[in-house]
Amino acid sequence: MKPSTSVHQVYINNAYLGSHLSNLSNIQLPKQCYLLGLIRKNKVFSLADDPVVLEQDWIFAVALSESLLPEFDLCLKGRKTLERLNVPTFER
Repeated sequence: MKPSTSVHQVYINNAYLGSHLSNLSNIQLPKQCYLLGLIRKNKVFSLADDPVVLEQDWIFAVALSESLLPEFDLCLKGRKTLERLNVPTFER
């Protein structure tokens, strides 16, 4: 079992944007995967700091087995759909 880190930048379409970092610990993560904190402008924040997730932050986490990384990465990307972004969609 080889641990692997995962780092994701937060963009405007990220579901976690505007949430407190502690709220992200409530998301359904694969077993043996843990959220560690975020990086903002060269400063590291832990879960205990509980910062609000802003655009351009980097969320970092660890998976205790590298085989879990693909599923873990999907959880951390947290992309919103067009409907959730309130982007108008066109019907034919």
